[in-house]
Amino acid sequence: MTEDELLFLGDDWAQDRHDVEWMDAAGRRLSKARLPEGVAGIERLHSLIGAELGEDSKAEVVIGFETDRARGCRR
Repeated sequence: MTEDELLFLGDDWAQDRHDVEWMDAAGRRLSKARLPEGVAGIERLHSLIGAELGEDSKAEVVIGFETDRARGCRR
């Protein structure tokens, strides 16, 4: 990844899991995963982000969460 890259992470937040997907600025899927709810899922999400970006990346990441109320998009 280059430092000035823009990436998107979508999270479909279900009751007992998170289905996440990485996309680049052109809309190409880079990876996807199903993560458990709770601390284990957050730990795995952090690992996935670290693996995708690398330790010293300065890439901007836009994250969107889908909740049961279809709200919660943050940048």
